[in-house]
Amino acid sequence: MKPIINKITPFDASSGGLITMYYNGELPYKNRIVIYNADTLESVYDRTITNYNLEHTIPANTLKNGIKYAVQGQVFDSQGNASELSDKGYFWTFTTPLFYFSNIHNDDVINKASFFVNLNYTQNEYEKISEYRFYLYDDAKNILLESETYYNSNNFNYAFKALNDDRIYYVRARGITVNGFELDTGYIKVFVNYENPKEYKYIFAKCNDNNSIVTYQTNFVVINASGNEQYEYEDSFIDLIEKTLVYDEGFIVSGDFTMTIRMKMYGANSTLLKCSNSTCGFAITTPMDDKKYVRFKLTAPNGICNYILYSEPILYNVLDIVTLHIRRINNIYQLFCFVENKDSLRYTTWFGQQDPVTTSGLTEYDVWIDNTNDGVVRIDKDHVNVFLQNYEPALLAEHQYDMWIGGE
Repeated sequence: MKPIINKITPFDASSGGLITMYYNGELPYKNRIVIYNADTLESVYDRTITNYNLEHTIPANTLKNGIKYAVQGQVFDSQGNASELSDKGYFWTFTTPLFYFSNIHNDDVINKASFFVNLNYTQNEYEKISEYRFYLYDDAKNILLESETYYNSNNFNYAFKALNDDRIYYVRARGITVNGFELDTGYIKVFVNYENPKEYKYIFAKCNDNNSIVTYQTNFVVINASGNEQYEYEDSFIDLIEKTLVYDEGFIVSGDFTMTIRMKMYGANSTLLKCSNSTCGFAITTPMDDKKYVRFKLTAPNGICNYILYSEPILYNVLDIVTLHIRRINNIYQLFCFVENKDSLRYTTWFGQQDPVTTSGLTEYDVWIDNTNDGVVRIDKDHVNVFLQNYEPALLAEHQYDMWIGGE
């Protein structure tokens, strides 16, 4: 009868490791292991010890990292009788990988309800990561959330969302390499304390006095195309796929308004927005016409029946960027939608008599306004106010490059 080498998890040779065996026979008095280089079969370690537990501690720096080894075991009874050598077991030694959150540290304070963690993994011998998950725990380390399993480094950023104010949480990531090296960031303790809880509890609106455009902020994080966190919505999207964002107070649209919703990857035959107030509420849905076209439908209460309005049909493509305008004046609604060809319609405005193509060059969506300026002046669009109103705005004289295009 011969012993069996138990499964060996990869370990760091500079720290040493443990090898154990199983034997179903006479109580062993001594045991022996022989370790070989798995490629050359050269013996690199051979030791016999007196140990009833059938385990061997490999001293630090006995083996070398980045090498695959084979090991055989043998046991002896109290009379010195030896068993057969076991079948070979195989294992790897690797330098302990670095596996940690680069942007979150123990006892950090998080001042918003959602935050990203950035996971870092490096390994000296280029041992690849096989899979990993993210975890969220409460202050007693009871698990609250377990992410799906990820299999490559494309998902090293992860968003923990909907965290409660004045709460302690633990975040953690665990994984394994392709050869079985176990990875663990450990429990990282964070304290959530909203920076401005009164402002961020509800939607917070800010109006630009120059053009009457209202921008909004709230306590969730908007992610732009580069994966960075930001609070400005321009050229960014909120990830609501398979999710529902609910405001049960503080969001009532009353009176006349104009609202713009910009979206992508929206669902057909689904509800995009619902304001449930019985007096001034409304809902936007996306009924599918014939599996190719979709029309946005607005439904609003109107006495004993509903006020229903449809947009023009557009070709349904989840990858398109769709802009939807909703307007209400004296309880009369307008609904208009169009498809953008670009994720971002940012542009620069050029003022002057000289064609900028001959100087710096116009790029797509740039605007050139031929006026009396000598040469050409480049003004970023964020520094140009555009006025849409019947009378000339007084501020137009104060800002040289502002524009008044008339209208309501």
